[in-house]
Amino acid sequence: MNRHIWIGVLLAVALLAGCVDNPINESARLENQDSPQAVRIKARLLEEPDLAGSAIDVDLNGDQAILSGFVETTEQRERAEAISRDHERVKSVDNRITVK
Repeated sequence: MNRHIWIGVLLAVALLAGCVDNPINESARLENQDSPQAVRIKARLLEEPDLAGSAIDVDLNGDQAILSGFVETTEQRERAEAISRDHERVKSVDNRITVK
């Protein structure tokens, strides 16, 4: 009986240890993604007729915009980067957008 308790405790600890980092990191990412500056950049992207249907996420890390998601053409990818770079608080852009 004592052995079953230890096995249960070890399994519980292993499960909790595996889940500890994910919510904190995801929460921090979403916080940066929903900052007023990121929302402004997303709004500008959505205003562009050729980008309106694209799935582009914007994260901010200090003065760096991190773009991810998918677009249909290289021109759309470059346009999204140019719009992001045009924001007053963005000094650099890490463009991780994938062209489908």
